[in-house]
Amino acid sequence: AATKRLGVSANNVANALTSRPTTGPNARPAGVFAALEAVDRASGAGGVRTEVRERDPATVIGPDPASPTGLSAFPNVDLVEEAVNQKVALASYKANAAVIRTQQEIDDALLDIET
Repeated sequence: AATKRLGVSANNVANALTSRPTTGPNARPAGVFAALEAVDRASGAGGVRTEVRERDPATVIGPDPASPTGLSAFPNVDLVEEAVNQKVALASYKANAAVIRTQQEIDDALLDIET
């Protein structure tokens, strides 16, 4: 889940400043990058299943002096939110590593029991 969250966030950040000219305030041109989000769902067997879907709305229309129409569609990416998502993924990695270390210590302690 953390790997998928980090990948989605990195993809959003890499494409945050891409745009495509649009013909109107509600038109979404073909080829514009759609911002994504990772959504965690509880799995029936325990654990988490992460789904990737388009953010709602995936794009926003904004002024662009370089566009022939003066408007372009941009991905709906908030860099502050993406930084938080990346920090959450990092914390998840650290927590998982701590769980693995603790399990190894427990296993080692069990094997050191003298009879």
